[in-house]
Amino acid sequence: MVNKFSHSGFKAGSAGLTAIELMITLAVFAIMASLAAPPMQSLMTNYRERTAINQLSGYIRLARSEAITRSAYVSLCGSSDGTSCDGDLKQGWLVFQDANGDGVYQSANDTLIRSGALGIGERYFTDANGTETASPLVYGRDGSTRGGDIQWELCFSADADRKRRLTVNAAGYLKVEEVAVLGCD
Repeated sequence: MVNKFSHSGFKAGSAGLTAIELMITLAVFAIMASLAAPPMQSLMTNYRERTAINQLSGYIRLARSEAITRSAYVSLCGSSDGTSCDGDLKQGWLVFQDANGDGVYQSANDTLIRSGALGIGERYFTDANGTETASPLVYGRDGSTRGGDIQWELCFSADADRKRRLTVNAAGYLKVEEVAVLGCD
């Protein structure tokens, strides 16, 4: 007796793909991958921007919180080497208790609280005037800034169509906004 349900409908020896079927499958896969690449690139750039902004915003909030908690001046400055203030925020920054409130880290008198770096891809970091050497942010004992508002701008490529602007007002509050641009340099 023959079991009519056990027959699969395939001839013996016809298992697998032919070379033509395999090439068509690979071609379809390549086309689909090329269509997905631009949105993935945009997604990764957006992720890097958000990560950098969140990281720097966290350091700004840390500086303000430490100034209030310690009842002392606390500064955040750009640092390319992680040991001194040179205003180069695109390389890294220092948060430190600033004994005299001048925004300059002096290891003999000041206490380093934390240091950090973006470390992710090409980026352009300037103050509001487009100067690459950004002024330090100095918080007073009450959490307000010394010297008024400070504004920094972060861009991730020379041909970007938008950048992020971080503004810290005289009261010490941080605002982050997206600004349309025709390239960053």
